Amino acid sequence: MNPNQTETGGGLPGAMRAIGALAVIVVALIGVLTVLEVIPREALQEWFTKAGLVLVIVVAAAIALALIARAGGKS
Repeated sequence: MNPNQTETGGGLPGAMRAIGALAVIVVALIGVLTVLEVIPREALQEWFTKAGLVLVIVVAAAIALALIARAGGKS
């Protein structure tokens, strides 16, 4: 690296780090609101069940697309 250049720390790794930090803050805020009973436990449980199912669907779709892309490249 050139000594006259400064490292920016931006780009994709910086964005991923920022998204991760935001996710941690959101989860902590939801936890605090649940402990203070601002969000009822039943509502949170129902929301996490739905979010979990959506995550499973998204992961399955991503795996299927990766397998299709890999199989398409071998022909």
